[in-house]
Amino acid sequence: MPLITLHNIEKIYKTDGAETKALAGVSFSIEKGEFTALMGQSGSGKSTLLHIIGFLDEQSSGTYSFESKISADYGAKEIARVRNERIGFVFQSFNLLAQTSVLENVKLPLLYSKVKKAEWNERACAAIHAVGLSHRVSHESSKLSGGEKQRTAIARVLVMSPALILADEPTGNLDSASGKAVMDILITLNKEEGHTIIVITHDPNIARYANRVLTISDGLIVADTQQ
Repeated sequence: MPLITLHNIEKIYKTDGAETKALAGVSFSIEKGEFTALMGQSGSGKSTLLHIIGFLDEQSSGTYSFESKISADYGAKEIARVRNERIGFVFQSFNLLAQTSVLENVKLPLLYSKVKKAEWNERACAAIHAVGLSHRVSHESSKLSGGEKQRTAIARVLVMSPALILADEPTGNLDSASGKAVMDILITLNKEEGHTIIVITHDPNIARYANRVLTISDGLIVADTQQ
């Protein structure tokens, strides 16, 4: 079974009586272990789609299934569990606690999990090692470079071993060398660890890292390319 399936997803925003259709009937599936780029210009609907896939928003119509279960059948507590344990988010702006160490930032998801506290340091240090930041484990995140901040954000995701990693413009605030390092880590996580990854991007150079590219325009998938 596919990890995620979307069928005829529409999203309509209503503001002061006016309706804006952000998604106009999106359908596709992603299998476990795929590395997919969702590519589109600003305003194309790609971030709206990411929010629906990540249970951060709900579609106006259509059906979305995650791990063979329709999103409408998830209760509020189960959605919170899925966002903590099954889906990891990597954002352009890093979203780290500035005056907190790399280790403590990476441990954050464990605070809301069922993982025993005795295991937290071991799991966090393993995730930090996986992104090549063991030498920065005690540094405050505010003192890290942009690339190191994004690698810390990826380690924070890895600490829960999610089924799906959603990366929204993960290299948008990085120079080309740091961006390549981040994408190389995502490739390793996909090929060697088997994580399913969706990267949201407007950059063709970033999309080239993926095995599959979904192109979205005006709220519709206009191309689905294997590469």
